[in-house]
Amino acid sequence: MPSARALRRRELIYELLLSLCLLVLVSFAFPQLSWLGTIGYSLIALLLTQLVMIRKPRLSRWDRLYRLLGVIALAAQWIWVITPLRMVNTGVPLVLSWSLLVGWSVVRLVDRLSQEKRVTVGMLMGAAAGYLLLGLTSGLVMSAVETIQPGSFEPLDLPTDSSLGGDLSVLMTPGIFAKINYFAFVCLTTVGFGDINPMLPLSRMLSVTTSIAGPLYLAVVMGVLISRYTGDVEERDESSENDLSDL
Repeated sequence: MPSARALRRRELIYELLLSLCLLVLVSFAFPQLSWLGTIGYSLIALLLTQLVMIRKPRLSRWDRLYRLLGVIALAAQWIWVITPLRMVNTGVPLVLSWSLLVGWSVVRLVDRLSQEKRVTVGMLMGAAAGYLLLGLTSGLVMSAVETIQPGSFEPLDLPTDSSLGGDLSVLMTPGIFAKINYFAFVCLTTVGFGDINPMLPLSRMLSVTTSIAGPLYLAVVMGVLISRYTGDVEERDESSENDLSDL
């Protein structure tokens, strides 16, 4: 059985992950805080690598590879942000590393949630963080795809090349990056407003993948939560019956 300290550490990671996801969402809503988005993504990448330390004092080869992937994703993000617009290929490592990191992280997160003995506030926070993480990562990957293949999503009202000044970080500025992330969450929740549309094959497949991942995640996590809640109720009922029989 895990100690109380290990349980608290696990819940703390869930809480921090959810807080960072909400922080990035706030940066989309308030343009003056847009710089928080880049920092938030960086901290998320670092925090995800700590998920492997929840129960394991010694890391396996796969755990080390997972942590290395987190560092690569962090480096790819900053390279993508600071490189000139003409270096569009810097978006490729970001797309690959973040897709692998978050996909792997969500699998690990669901596995951790399935091993919880009962439904707790920390468990609910971890489940919510996983869902938001899917949307935020989809937005980041879609933004990188837009830099690799301009015109992947329309209309975005992108500024002209002359006004960009060769700075790739235009997609991290207020408005543009927020619009792409808005579209990512529209896909994740399968709402489909239709005000922004994927125009190229790669962007369309990303939209389809995001639309599949959202309901699939909810179905799996809801199954885990319901089974744990049901087991918790049955355990309490058995405990109550045993107490009554002892009277």
